[in-house]
Amino acid sequence: MIVAAGKILSLADNNTKIVPGHGPLGNKADLTKCRDMLVVARDRVQKLKTAGKSAEEIVASKPLADLDAVWGHILGSDLFVQMIHSAL
Repeated sequence: MIVAAGKILSLADNNTKIVPGHGPLGNKADLTKCRDMLVVARDRVQKLKTAGKSAEEIVASKPLADLDAVWGHILGSDLFVQMIHSAL
């Protein structure tokens, strides 16, 4: 998802309309925020995984809790953490 967002951002300009899979019509700035959130989420889960934490321990530590207010409506953070963990 990070790579795909980066590719789209390289093709977009400030007038480009982005049609997301979830949520309202967006623009380049919106996609940039989403990509940045994905990088933060991946990095946090990766750090915990590298430290030897299990998927269950990582979920229990709520590493994305501060992102829930903005991003939690798309996918619950517990499930999102599990998805990230399994992709790493």
